[in-house]
Formats: sequence, C-alpha cells, structure tokens
Amino acid sequence: MSLIKHTQRSTPWNDLDVLANRMSRIFGDSGFGNLTYGANWVPPVSVEERNGEILLTAELPGMTEDAVEINLENNVLTISGEKTESREEGEPTGKFHLVERSFGSFRRSFTLPRTIRADGITADFDNGLLTVRLPKADEALSRKIEVSRRN
Repeated sequence: MSLIKHTQRSTPWNDLDVLANRMSRIFGDSGFGNLTYGANWVPPVSVEERNGEILLTAELPGMTEDAVEINLENNVLTISGEKTESREEGEPTGKFHLVERSFGSFRRSFTLPRTIRADGITADFDNGLLTVRLPKADEALSRKIEVSRRN
C-alpha cells in the first residue's frame, strides 16, 4: 500500500488564512505567547447558488442552535453566537498543555443582493452545520424568452 500526500490547492485566500491562523497561535489576543484559548474565532462559511436560491452554510462544531442568532437588517444578514468551553483551566482533573480549538464569540455579516426574497429566508441547524436558505425573487430567476416573427 502506498501513501498519497494530499495537497490543498493554494490560493492567495488560503495562504492568508494559514498566515492568520499561525499569527493567532503565536500572539493570541493579548500579544504574548501561544494563547489562542478564549480568542475570538471565525467559523468557515460557504455560499452556493442553485435551484432558485442561495445557500449559506456555516460550520459551527460543538454549538447548538440556541447559541446562534441570525438577523436581517437593511439587506445585511448577520450570523452571530458564542462557542463556550465546558472545562476550565485549573480543574482538579488536569491542566491544558496545548489548546488548538478556538472558543469565544463570532459575528459574520453578508450583504445580500436585492434579488433575495427576505420574507422567505429560512435556517436549519443539524450536527453543527447551519444552513441558511435565501430564495431568489421571481424576477431574478432566468427564463427563456420566445422570439416571434414579424409579419
């Protein structure tokens, strides 16, 4: 059996994300040492267009739907929440030697196109995956226009 090295396609955005994560691990919120514990974090999001709607999906592992809030104001959709750690440093069961998981509050905002029907937006949460469905207005959907012959 041979092992195949998986390499992710490198883009400037991926490179910046890697750099930001490394700097966060080095400096943390306070600017000293490896202090990512308690730092604010940004959940990864994907936006996909299909079947007359836009799907916004956010990965929120370890969270419940009660910890997430979604607001729409002036055509800006905002997803916010807080991911908390259930164990505290100094508990008698042990101490942290390494913490790479991020906790804390987050806030993501997205300006929606005018073609979205705000009254039809829905959201569901399943196994740490938030899916927000943004239906397009009828006038935004593509349609075929017949060409008639002039007599």
